[in-house]
Amino acid sequence: MRALRFVLCLVILLGPSSVAQAQESGPVYIVAEGDTLTAIAVKFGTSVEALVEANGIADPSVLFPGMPLVIPGFEGVSGVLATKEVGFGETLSSLSQRYGIAADVLMRLNRLVSPGRIFVGQSLIVPEAEANALALPEATMLQVRPGDTVLEWAARRGLNPWTLRILNHQVDRLWVEPGAILATPGGPGPASGLAAPVEAVEVTLSPAIQGRTEEIRLRLTAAATAEGNLGSWRLHFFPADDRTLVALQGIHAMAEPGFYDLDIRVHDAEGGELLLAVAQPLQIVEGGYPNDPPLAVPPQTIDPSVTSVEDAQVAAVVAPAGAERLWQGVFNYPVSNYDAFPSRFGSRRSYNNSGYDYYHAGLDFYYTSLDDQIYAPARGRVVFAGPLTVRGNTTFIDHGWGVYTGYLHQSEILASVGDLVEVGQVIGRVGDTGRVTGPHLHWEIWVGGVPVNPLDWVATAYP
Repeated sequence: MRALRFVLCLVILLGPSSVAQAQESGPVYIVAEGDTLTAIAVKFGTSVEALVEANGIADPSVLFPGMPLVIPGFEGVSGVLATKEVGFGETLSSLSQRYGIAADVLMRLNRLVSPGRIFVGQSLIVPEAEANALALPEATMLQVRPGDTVLEWAARRGLNPWTLRILNHQVDRLWVEPGAILATPGGPGPASGLAAPVEAVEVTLSPAIQGRTEEIRLRLTAAATAEGNLGSWRLHFFPADDRTLVALQGIHAMAEPGFYDLDIRVHDAEGGELLLAVAQPLQIVEGGYPNDPPLAVPPQTIDPSVTSVEDAQVAAVVAPAGAERLWQGVFNYPVSNYDAFPSRFGSRRSYNNSGYDYYHAGLDFYYTSLDDQIYAPARGRVVFAGPLTVRGNTTFIDHGWGVYTGYLHQSEILASVGDLVEVGQVIGRVGDTGRVTGPHLHWEIWVGGVPVNPLDWVATAYP
């Protein structure tokens, strides 16, 4: 027992990489806080008895963080197992190439039920790439077009087709699926699951969250244009710099939790030739919004014959995504008193004893007679200013790139359609018009045609 403890202490001092080199019988898992042999066995589809035998454990109760364990049943796989978050475009095939491990072994390591639908942000267990001699070397990734064969692909690029097949683990077949990503020798880096000219796709929130703003960045190696969809929402990509395209999209506060396809299509700089088309699931999870106390409001303000017309009018106002970004940095609050909020974004609402079928699409601010002025939180252009039944006296400002702000229930509108307003400019006064229970300002931010939590925009600089 004393000898076992000495060996374990020596292993910890040497570190995981030394353990990986010393083990020949399988990959090594480093015990984490709270792990048990039973939990580890379940994670890797083995048994406690097999773990004990493979590691020569004399006392199964001796388990502590940092302890290395050989995982049986994966002979031929070496290296320390680590957790890797799946990036957009990555597939079992590209991960197999990157880490030099067969796709079926990756499936068993992660106990995958639907290997063809690994999703953005999913945690997968992989062996460290440097531990595998079979890991794919530097390469350029290109997408196969409909009708292509390996021979045609190789001929166009002056490559040996056999080399191409070996590099892409295709030695057992001559055909290739349209849309597949193939590696060609030489290039900027190892397999990524993406193809030129896209170097990387960064998804800020994975999983995406109800009511939050999703930011998607395309890192390019050459000038290109892009379009796409997240579920039914159309993505609008705009250049942040010469080699970066950005799309901002709101996630609806009442979107059904689940998986939504993130579909991105990249064209050449003129918007003509399709260079890359990739779709992958992105998970949307609940935002954790509470229920507000039931509210009593005038019946006509929840009458669908009234609200549907007004909602359609507002949706048309906030639909365009202008190419000019007028704002910079974080947004300011639109009023001077923002220490507390009578109601926050996303809370579920019940009107006149209805079910909680509604939600609060903005952030409310208390009225104060000392300063009832409303200030533009960012530079933008006024695109709507007028009375509405539910929203009362309302102003909408277009900030570009599909980002809008709305100011509801005003007593007085002090801006006109077409005005280019600057940060801090007075645009109206707090009031109690429309569907209200008292004077206040209801402030909305819309991104990609969807209301989002304004508190994100006063804390985070998008993009």
